[in-house]
Amino acid sequence: MSLTSFNKETLNIGGLPVQVYSASSTSLDFSKPVFVLFFLHGRSGRADHVEPVIKSVYDDIVGSAKFLDQDLVIVTFDHRNHGGRLIDELANQGWNEDESKSNIRHGIDMFAIQDGSARDVSFLIDYLPAYLYPESERKITGWGLAGISLGGHSTWTALAKEPRIQVGIPIIGCPDYLSLISERAAKFGISVDSASKHFPESLLKLIKEGSPPSTPYLAQDASNPFFGKKVLVLSGGADPLVPWNASQNFVDGLEVGIGGYKKVVVQPDAGHKVTAEMIAEMSEFLRGVVLRA
Repeated sequence: MSLTSFNKETLNIGGLPVQVYSASSTSLDFSKPVFVLFFLHGRSGRADHVEPVIKSVYDDIVGSAKFLDQDLVIVTFDHRNHGGRLIDELANQGWNEDESKSNIRHGIDMFAIQDGSARDVSFLIDYLPAYLYPESERKITGWGLAGISLGGHSTWTALAKEPRIQVGIPIIGCPDYLSLISERAAKFGISVDSASKHFPESLLKLIKEGSPPSTPYLAQDASNPFFGKKVLVLSGGADPLVPWNASQNFVDGLEVGIGGYKKVVVQPDAGHKVTAEMIAEMSEFLRGVVLRA
């Protein structure tokens, strides 16, 4: 399947540009329902950076398309303050010993962007059907979110906050923001244990009340926002930027219930990168678990 053999369309959804990918019309069965997977890029990237992964996914599932119960549509957009939405490049940077390159609001900015992009997904779930199928030509029967690095953080946030997101594929992402950011902050003598200009009281309140670890994720009933959801976790065991130990406690304990699905793949030798093995796992998950009734 060549890059030109799937369709790509750009839509303006209430001022937010999105790219919509679908298999070529020759391989589509328009009587089938549609599953929409949002796919978010990493920090300092932009939406088109994930297009090679999208190509690989379509390459992997096209041969099985006629056996699947749903057609796959993939939607990408730029994170807030990224790509075509960029306002301030420094706000995407971290702390740095060189003060001229250091973003003193890194702890605030990164959480605001990952949370904001998760909110953008909820906005798009509301309005995308009207733009995609204005005459109800097709029915969307499921919503999911995949993301790389910063996009993986947003994936965890959306899984915790948005009940319509029933499928999540966090790739080299982390569900526990405080665990992740505290290790980085400590290298610069910054503590997350008490309020400061780096972590204002209002921010700490948002994080502690709105992050996945604050939810009843251990519960085996509907009080758990992850209950019944399908989650594929893809991480690198040698990742220096988003170390697996920042996620492990949460992921190991995460309950999704009998009707849910959880698979965790930690590739021992992988650093902070998306590997061919991770893409293959993603494709198999979509083909074997998500796109079947």
